[in-house]
Amino acid sequence: MYDNNNNNQTEEERFELLSAYLDGEVSATERHLVEQWLETDPQFRKLYQNLLRIQQGMQNIPVPPPAKSAQQLSAGVFQEIDRRKRFSRIFVWGGGAIAATLVAAMSSLLGNNSPAPQLAISPPQQFQETGLLIAINRPPIEIENPQELMLPLNRPPVEINY
Repeated sequence: MYDNNNNNQTEEERFELLSAYLDGEVSATERHLVEQWLETDPQFRKLYQNLLRIQQGMQNIPVPPPAKSAQQLSAGVFQEIDRRKRFSRIFVWGGGAIAATLVAAMSSLLGNNSPAPQLAISPPQQFQETGLLIAINRPPIEIENPQELMLPLNRPPVEINY
């Protein structure tokens, strides 16, 4: 990836290679090249020392303990979910109750003057009881052409034109 010649790499490429060298992510050839630059280039060596100091400083920064443990955090999340579900249920039921109250109030205000449908009460009618009439050979209505009522089995009942 890199040539042994110092002039072929840009400063950015040299910096990237040095950073990879500090992280232990270089091949043997690249490691040899960086070590050669460290021996021969004082400016590169100074950059190496600065990066090494920064890397060590980052490792020595204390990690603050978490404010809550993972269990406390998950319990809090589930409590919040339950609280929101409860609130939404209360909101839905409360909204429904308010809507029902408004409908009842409006219907009582408009009560008798509104053209609402009402059921009529009519006196029961008296029917004459007659026996059941069955017409076997003579239907109660005249059928003009009985053949039109028959459906043939060899063709569809409706003709479909394409």
